Amino acid sequence: MTTHPNPDPHQRVDRADDRAPDPAPTRQAAVDHVHLRIPLSHPEVPSECVWAEPLGGERYRIANVPFLVHHVGLGDVVVAAEVTPGELELVEVVERVHVASFSYELHRHVDAAEFVERACAIGIATEGMAGRLFASSAVDHAAADRLESMLEDDAEWFERFTSDGLVLRSHGDVLGR
Repeated sequence: MTTHPNPDPHQRVDRADDRAPDPAPTRQAAVDHVHLRIPLSHPEVPSECVWAEPLGGERYRIANVPFLVHHVGLGDVVVAAEVTPGELELVEVVERVHVASFSYELHRHVDAAEFVERACAIGIATEGMAGRLFASSAVDHAAADRLESMLEDDAEWFERFTSDGLVLRSHGDVLGR
């Protein structure tokens, strides 16, 4: 489940991607949000699906933290096109709200729930997978810097990305490197 520092305008919703079956959406998410596919260039994972809030026309606001992509983040406004009936795909980002995103794995001795609470308290939205792997999104540079400091102590490894998806910093034994 995604945790957000502010309950509004971004509600708490479950994530969905091509690696696992879609979770049962909350009643609110089913009414107010749609699935939006973000294409990836990975041969085994062709895309990631996120929740998005329709804004009218072909514009949508990303409503949860993407796990695999970093050029799109929580709160960003995007244009999407219907590629098949009922299936939306990202075309472009038209307004960036997030300023940084992170991928990381917490040390085994770190209480993940407590870490996520601390991150939320400083303004960081977080998405978890498999208990120790996380993705976070920041809409404020100071909060992103504070999260990076936390990760230096509490993570096995982490990567920090700019809002356009470039790796800004890697720390530890980053998977796949």
